[in-house]
Amino acid sequence: MWKKFKAFYNKENYDFTKGYIDGYEFHKTFYQIMVAFKVADLSNPNPPSYFNQNLVIFISGFTAITFTCTSIVHGFESFDIPLITEAGTYTIVLFYELLIVSCTWRYLPQFHHLLRAIKDDFHYICTTGEKYRVQYFQTQLKTWKICIIMSIFTVAIPAGMITFATLSLVYFLVTYDPEVGGSRPLLFPFWMPNVDFGASPVYEMAFMFANVNVIIYAYNYIFMIQTQIVWIRQITSKVDIVNWSIQDLLVDIRPATSEEESMYYNYLIQTRMRDIVIHNQAMYRLMEDYAIVYKKLLMFEQKCCGPVVCLTSYSLASKFDEGEFQAILLLLCIATIVLHFIPSYLCTFLAFKVSSVCDACWNIPFWNAGPVIRTYMVLIMQRSLRPLPLQAAGFEDISIETFSKKMTNAYSMFNMLRQTNL
Repeated sequence: MWKKFKAFYNKENYDFTKGYIDGYEFHKTFYQIMVAFKVADLSNPNPPSYFNQNLVIFISGFTAITFTCTSIVHGFESFDIPLITEAGTYTIVLFYELLIVSCTWRYLPQFHHLLRAIKDDFHYICTTGEKYRVQYFQTQLKTWKICIIMSIFTVAIPAGMITFATLSLVYFLVTYDPEVGGSRPLLFPFWMPNVDFGASPVYEMAFMFANVNVIIYAYNYIFMIQTQIVWIRQITSKVDIVNWSIQDLLVDIRPATSEEESMYYNYLIQTRMRDIVIHNQAMYRLMEDYAIVYKKLLMFEQKCCGPVVCLTSYSLASKFDEGEFQAILLLLCIATIVLHFIPSYLCTFLAFKVSSVCDACWNIPFWNAGPVIRTYMVLIMQRSLRPLPLQAAGFEDISIETFSKKMTNAYSMFNMLRQTNL
């Protein structure tokens, strides 16, 4: 079993050195989940119906938010700070699920552009850009491995939450004392007026609903994080193609000894420069499509990741002071930190790669190329130094530095809440 997974993980059945490789077949898990979410139907000019699983995801998330918001109101009425923080945390997380579904539904053309870019780049590497084949597929293999690791991590979090919820229920049933009393534990802090969530059959329904909702959320998040990884890595792969083409721009170009040689070299330089400009423009179109889809999600993460980490930590510490260890909240806190770190790291990596185009232009002997391409080189260099199109008023850059600031602020807020006597 382990050997099969290792072969699947390392793509040992692929020969990257020859033949045509289909991009959809290479990123098989990514393409399958794109098909499942109805954003991969390239043959259909009309947007596909969004009724099936996407409507189920939206309804389940909206229903869960209704329960958690009701719990928040009850927490304020009873001044139950742990309940407010726990219910508030789940409300923020569940609202993110609705935002993911809405962005997926709204920006179908951008997802189609991504799929076409993958197909075009694989076709280019397997035909015209054959000399870059090994380097390109080494990058694509890393992308595949990152997607597999993050999918496993994303699945492990809800699996752990459901496992701990079940173990908590078993422990309660084994140690239950009628004289002491108590209520059976739930994954979410449900509360409704005149409803006893600890009594049958309401408890069983709430317990199953919470577990199913966690599974649905993880399924939706796998789509989001895997698409985001492939998208950014595809942009950086396009940057690599541009850099490799720039490095080869003046290969075999020598001082001309005749008018015929001069015309030939000028034609060769212009042809290569045309391909560079085409790839460079495609890279920025792909980046703009990514910004259209993911800017709102990244900004939401930037504003809400810190509060979620702070509130989960505070709820975890408050429960621990009462002699109760909330493993579910611990998993949620860890997942929030890791799954916010990944986009921050990827965007930092993307900014570094885009700026590397300027270095590639600067490192070639462009003074031997004549005035034909210098204007284009200057424009490419200037554009590569611009900030990523992931900015908005009132928000900071999406980067590791911003992630570090948000985690520092979350820790400060956690200490402040712990020191207050609420």
